[in-house]
Amino acid sequence: MRIGVVGDPDVVVGFRLAGLTDVYEVKSSEQAAKAIEELDNNAEIGLIITTERIGEGIRETIANANKVIVEVPDKNGPIVREKDPVKILVRNAVGIEIK
Repeated sequence: MRIGVVGDPDVVVGFRLAGLTDVYEVKSSEQAAKAIEELDNNAEIGLIITTERIGEGIRETIANANKVIVEVPDKNGPIVREKDPVKILVRNAVGIEIK
């Protein structure tokens, strides 16, 4: 199993230095969506890493992917959300209604 990465120049440099080869440097949402689809269609890729900011721009592509996609913060830090997504998932799993 290999790991694919889709990110901005700062992110991909770090992953290339770590030895990953399936790394795509993107500058637009269109490029990111195309890279995610290409990695998703590669049978050797088991995990795709991208940044939260890129993920926000290609949410539908990520939702339709068959691989596990992990979104990590970029150099600007995490995206601040009004509700904690982990808390929402846990509450939904145990059947607590969120208001």
